[in-house]
This record gives sequence, C-alpha cells and structure tokens, in this order.
Amino acid sequence: MVNVAPSTVHVPVLASEVRSLAAVTPGQRWVDATLGFGGHTRALLADGAQVLGLDQDLEALSANAALVEAAQGRLSVLHTNFAEMAEPVQAWASGAVDGILADLGVSSWQLDQPARGFSFQADGPLDMRMDATRGETALSLLQRSAPDVVARWLRELAEEPFAGPIARAACAWARGEGPHGTRGLAQTVVAALPRGYAAKLHHHPATRTFQALRLAVNAELEVLETLLDVAPKLLAPGGRLLIISFHSLEDRRVKESFAQLSGRRRPVAPRRGLPPPEAPEPEYALLTTKPVTASPLELETNPRSRSAKLRGLRRHAAEVASA
Repeated sequence: MVNVAPSTVHVPVLASEVRSLAAVTPGQRWVDATLGFGGHTRALLADGAQVLGLDQDLEALSANAALVEAAQGRLSVLHTNFAEMAEPVQAWASGAVDGILADLGVSSWQLDQPARGFSFQADGPLDMRMDATRGETALSLLQRSAPDVVARWLRELAEEPFAGPIARAACAWARGEGPHGTRGLAQTVVAALPRGYAAKLHHHPATRTFQALRLAVNAELEVLETLLDVAPKLLAPGGRLLIISFHSLEDRRVKESFAQLSGRRRPVAPRRGLPPPEAPEPEYALLTTKPVTASPLELETNPRSRSAKLRGLRRHAAEVASA
C-alpha cells in the first residue's frame, strides 16, 4: 500500500459547515462513509466522537494508519463500499449511530495519480475504479459495451450534447490495437467533436466523457440510491445524516430523498376530486432547506469546493416521533 500523509494531499470541503451541522458531543458514534484521507474524520474525532471510517479505496485506508493510531481506539476503519454499510455499522455500534457523513467527491489525490486513470492530465491506464480490487475497468467497459449504451451514459450521466459521435469513436478506439491510455481517449473525444466546438468550451472537451465513464464504472448513482435508503434507518433518535455532493445528478437525488423523508413531499390524490391518502408523521426533519455551499474564502483557497453542496437530515428524537 502507498503510505500517503493525508494532511498533505487532501483538503476536506465545507469543513467548518460540516462541523457545525454535525454538532458532535463527546462519546457520540459517527460513521464517515467516505473516509478518504481523513479530513472530516479528524474534525469528528477532535469534537469527541468515536468514528467508523469506511472506504472502498485501499490506498486511502492505508494512508490513515497514523490517524488510527493517534485516535487511541476511537477510530476504526473498514474496506467496503458504503452501499454495503448496514451490517458492519450495526455490528460496530451495537445498534444505531448518532451520525453518518458521506462526501461523494473524488479526492484531488486520486485525480492526480495517473495509475488510477481518473484524469487525462497525465497519461495512465484507463481504469477509473474506486476499488481497484474488484470490478471492470473503464477500458473493459468500453470494449464490451455497444455504442448506443455508451451514448446513453454520456447523455444521462454527463449531459454530453455529442454523445453519439463520441460513443462511436470511443468504442472503436477501445477495440482497436491501442495503446489505450487516458490521453488517447481524450484525444479520441476531441477528434469526434465538430471542428471549432472545443475552442468554445470553458472546460476540456473530454471532461464530460470521463465523468460519465467514472460514474458508470463505479455505479455511483446506484450506490448513492442505496445509501439514501439504508443510512436514515441506521440513525438513532436525534441522529444526523450529512451528504456532500458535487454534481446535479447526485444533489437532485439527495434533495428528493430528504424531502420525502421529512414530509416535504406529500402523497398526491389518486385522481381528481379525491383526497390524498393520509401520510404518517415524518420521522425526520431537514437540517438544511437549501444546500450549503462554500464561503468566498474557501473558494479562494480550495477551488475544488466550487461545486460542493451539503445537505443535512435529522431523525426526530424519540419523544417527538411518538407525539
């Protein structure tokens, strides 16, 4: 494993905002569902929490060895995808937990490692797996998928307006002789676009393609749906769920799920003229009616925070839920 000093490679986004919404009291049990390089976990520990850190990236877990030791028994780490969190979390907490935090972003360190294949800034294998121990690489997925399937990913996961031409070119490139690196795919995407189009963009023409492939390789929207289903049920009365998302597809799902759980989405009438079905009193309340975004100071010091959106949900205390 690569032993990386977390503090030198990863600045957690919305750190003070997360700390404020978490409102940790000493002895609480919190789950950091996306441990990464431990930025948010350090704050939870500093406020007195006991923490279970989950991550599907073994290199990230290895990088937290010193933090585990320094926490003196208050931090445990586990190699798993947060979609599979229910059983290990219940076993660790002997029941429910006081809080769950999930930062859905890819860390700057991951993006900067050519061997991981997340970025085209340097050439590397077309991998893109968050968990390098299992699953298909992006190259394998392109090689076996039909162009119309790849085009659908590009449209639905990245809103790419030239999904068809890019998909056909990318699939042909992946099935060709190679070499098959990240820069080769980026060049293929550029060549598939209309002449002059790339010059009008404010981002690299391959950015959306790489986003869509990463989401598809790691089934990120599917595992988010599982998290939104499982995590609220793991909260003790008064427990809090905090989620940081980085693009509209994720934030839309978090917003809708939190709205339903908090009773902001009432059942509709089965047909005109009939009353809507009675809705039970919600077990949860919103901590944020609008997404929390980065302050101007954070935007200056950490540009990665520009697209971050934080939403929070709280399970009612037992006496409120039974009232």
